[in-house]
Amino acid sequence: MNTCDYIINTLYNNGIDTYFVITGGAIVPFINAIARNTKVKYYCFQHEQSAAMAAEGYYRSSDKVAAVVVTSGPGVQNLLNGVCGCWYDSIPAFFITGQVNTAEDLSNFSSKPRQAGFQEMPVTELFGHVTKKSLHVETVDTINDTLKNLLSELIKPRFGPVLMDLPVNIQMSSMPIDTPKPSYHFLWPTKTDTKYDLTPFINESKRPLIIFGHGVKLARVTSEAMNLVESTNIPFVVSWGAFDICGTDHALRIGSHGVYGDRYANYAVQNADLLIIIGSRLDSRQTGGNGSLFSKHSKKIMIDIDLNEIEKLPERNIHIDHSICTDLKEFFLNLQNSPIQVQFTDWKNTLNDWKIIYGEELTRKGDSAVYDYLSEFFRTLPDNSIVIPDQGGNLVWTMQSAKIKNSHKLFTNYGNSSMGFALPCAIGAAIGSSNKKVFCIDGDGGFQMNIQELLTVKKYNLNIDIIILNNSGYGIIKQFQDSYFNSEYVATDKSEVFGEDVNFVKIAEAYGVKTLTDVPIPETQKIYPKLEFGNSLENMTPYIDFECDMIVEVPPKKNLGWV
Repeated sequence: MNTCDYIINTLYNNGIDTYFVITGGAIVPFINAIARNTKVKYYCFQHEQSAAMAAEGYYRSSDKVAAVVVTSGPGVQNLLNGVCGCWYDSIPAFFITGQVNTAEDLSNFSSKPRQAGFQEMPVTELFGHVTKKSLHVETVDTINDTLKNLLSELIKPRFGPVLMDLPVNIQMSSMPIDTPKPSYHFLWPTKTDTKYDLTPFINESKRPLIIFGHGVKLARVTSEAMNLVESTNIPFVVSWGAFDICGTDHALRIGSHGVYGDRYANYAVQNADLLIIIGSRLDSRQTGGNGSLFSKHSKKIMIDIDLNEIEKLPERNIHIDHSICTDLKEFFLNLQNSPIQVQFTDWKNTLNDWKIIYGEELTRKGDSAVYDYLSEFFRTLPDNSIVIPDQGGNLVWTMQSAKIKNSHKLFTNYGNSSMGFALPCAIGAAIGSSNKKVFCIDGDGGFQMNIQELLTVKKYNLNIDIIILNNSGYGIIKQFQDSYFNSEYVATDKSEVFGEDVNFVKIAEAYGVKTLTDVPIPETQKIYPKLEFGNSLENMTPYIDFECDMIVEVPPKKNLGWV
């Protein structure tokens, strides 16, 4: 059996039947093998980073892993951006890269030139830092062990991408016909004798709050998370990675906290006396830049699969009182349901009062064009839709405006946060959930980064509506320059970035895409509220008077500036 056929059949047996590809000399045999296999599908992209980003959208929309296949040298190098996105947001994907003939490999030369084969590069070393495992296939005899290693790593939480570097001559070789195919499907933990009991901490508390993070979705325990808050009657906030675990109107949901979060959610975090942190790594975008000011008055319990994410927090001056390092599926399976002695009525009433008082951001008055547009967008959003914002200002405006139902999905890449992510991610999401409407919300800057994928949208007739929030420049960076660099708009203003206005609608029509809307946004449109560097979460700008409503002492506001 041809080695490529063997690899494709093995991946198929492990649930991987969809390939995102860009061809090239060192990968032609493998892509030809994909095309002749009737059990799998492949989609041709215009840029390798887009194919990688699409794999992330595919998984987020379907819970299925895609394979991404590219050629050697520049093809592999173009993958890096998308691979990093999967790595930092813990998204599983299987990357296959073509490589030069083994006879041309640098390992054959004692003289160690920079490059021996045409378009050769050290793939596994380069990607070893941003994949769970990155392996080079040295001989046909090692293919089976390579697949076993990569597939077993792919399904093991904490998730992430894996990569197989495959020389072109090995692609054209044969495997023994009786070679057994490894099978590694996702295996979730089962109930054990381990018991997790949060009740003693909860019963000692007067102001408990749960923080749900992206790990809740990755572990597929959304329903268990909702059962926890509803059985204990404890309010909760969500990181952006967990934004769509339930509708925004859930009675116990107190918004999203963080640098660009809701004021009242930040007040909840800062005034809590118990934080139960579930599947959230507490990135600085959630805590603020000064860790010592994060929820100073609370006891903190953190449940996370990655001990390093827990142990980093004391190094940022955030003390964790009790840590549980485990997969969240195992945690919920073994969570004891002891009786809760308090109902936290006063605390919940206070939080609901804050939602009413501070839920409408009055500082946007006179500068609310984009917020008005997005509020109407979410008000009329069809059921079962998927919304994917890009990065920068359009991401923040979207997340600050979003009102979603249980049937909606809202996601993007949060950790790496690459401009140009939304369109290829939307393509992957549309392929992964063909029965759902996908909305791509982009910025005029980010859209330029992967504009070529309009061809992919048209070619496969994908059900994607594209909305460009067009403020003629890099608005989020201009606001940063306002705060710290005396409003010197270097490399961010319309005159420098774009010159003349770009007609995105006409460009889309040239590709045959008619579902693009260009929404003009004032160049002066700001993001409100936001946390300036060094402030505590309560003290978001524009500054307002709120201290009299707080339960605990509020740190002083900081004068604006970088230090």
